[in-house]
Amino acid sequence: MNNSNVEIHRQPIRPWDERINRLIFLARHVDWGAILAFVVPFTLYSLTLAPTIYNLDSAELTTAVATGGILRATGYPLYLVLGKIWSFLPLGDIGFRMNLFSAFWAAWTIFLADRILHRLNAGAWARLGALGLLTAAPFFWSLSLIAEVYTLHTAIMAAAILTLIRWGERPTFPRLALPIFLLALSLGNHAATVLLIPGCVWYVIHKHPRQLLAPKFYLTTLLALISGATIFLYLPIQFGSSPAFNYAGRFDATGAFNPVNLQTLDGILWLATGRAFAGQMFGYSLLEVWPEVSEFGRQLWIAFLGIGILPGLVGLIGLIKRDRSLGGMLVLMLFANALFYINYRVVDKQTMYLPVYVLWALGLGYGYQLLIDWFRPRGGTAALEWLFRGVMVGAVALSVAWNWSRVDLSDDWSTREQSEAILAEVGPDAIIFGWWDTIPAVQYLQLVDGQRPDVLAVNRFLIDPHDMNQLIRQEIGERPIYINNPSIELLKITRAARVGSLYRLEPQAWPATD
Repeated sequence: MNNSNVEIHRQPIRPWDERINRLIFLARHVDWGAILAFVVPFTLYSLTLAPTIYNLDSAELTTAVATGGILRATGYPLYLVLGKIWSFLPLGDIGFRMNLFSAFWAAWTIFLADRILHRLNAGAWARLGALGLLTAAPFFWSLSLIAEVYTLHTAIMAAAILTLIRWGERPTFPRLALPIFLLALSLGNHAATVLLIPGCVWYVIHKHPRQLLAPKFYLTTLLALISGATIFLYLPIQFGSSPAFNYAGRFDATGAFNPVNLQTLDGILWLATGRAFAGQMFGYSLLEVWPEVSEFGRQLWIAFLGIGILPGLVGLIGLIKRDRSLGGMLVLMLFANALFYINYRVVDKQTMYLPVYVLWALGLGYGYQLLIDWFRPRGGTAALEWLFRGVMVGAVALSVAWNWSRVDLSDDWSTREQSEAILAEVGPDAIIFGWWDTIPAVQYLQLVDGQRPDVLAVNRFLIDPHDMNQLIRQEIGERPIYINNPSIELLKITRAARVGSLYRLEPQAWPATD
């Protein structure tokens, strides 16, 4: 009788019980904070994402990915390769997919920043407070909603920092190869990667200087650099296919496009080093630069809602005191990016400070943790600590609520609508001259959607003004000519009649039309 009872109690566990137990075990051991660090920002960005192609550089990037085309300096081959793979997702049109591409890498940046702060022993509350403000920072948020190169850049930067920290903890040559490879690869997405190199060199030299004496160190570095730099082979390969969309070259006075030969070393270097924008680099005098410094400070204040400025400074100083190698690397990266873009003479430089915001958020997360630790023993209660946590979380909630309506693009179809209207209004075999807010999106509709292949769309950035005027003189009696804003020189030789968002140019002898 006793034996039968024992047998009854030893009945085998049912398969579904095993599955439940396994799920419970996994749930208890999963780092939910890390998962939420990706899921929450990705959800936020997906809800506010632009639904189709967006304007300016975003339209150029999307069109190049969709057509296998070539971009202007610095070429961005990594973006084009990864973007092409991503573009096969069966979601919306390719404009939407490339916008989602930015959202993915923005969320991945937040995730990697969370992992960095976790290694720095910043608790969940400190990470939430700092990375929540980064997630909702206006420019970081807005550039996560459209096709752009910046969130991929910050994701690779964060990955390089994290892998360098791992190498610092256990210095092996394979571990060192990974961040070097990532930095070389990152050059294929954005040339501003060079601004990260001084900080990385500082970290390697100060963390484990003896490794610099080993020949294997230099062999590892060389192989990693070469491996990452192979991404630039994409450019001569694509050039050989004569893509329909090509922004590496110039139009001449006959309307012919003359591409830079990317199958030569000089052509590759011209594109990859950004010679076309060399005039904008360090483009301010000493007196002119101070207003730019002030504007940078204002943008940083806005990004972190003011509350993140002092704790960010506290955190960066604290990191230097804790680990001069790591703290010095982050500060050098931050200052290199800030100083370069402060001195970069372009109108949209505010969009280029994203690496600074990410680096500041790392300092802020560590600073928050230092302040939490400082509050903890005060007064003998946890009241001050919980009050400070409440302030951190409240600032994140306020930033999300305040910025949502300012950045939300979920109902913005304006670029597609404007471009479709332009192609509907212009005459047969027309030439359209315009800037970034007009031409790339028009070319998207032509090359991707197959609309109006008879129209020649010319980006005015790619043609000399004198050549453009000569081309207009030559063609104005033969085919319709449209331009976004005619210059005074053009108005001396033509009459301009408004047609939608453009002007139709007519010879002076012709009567103007309404």
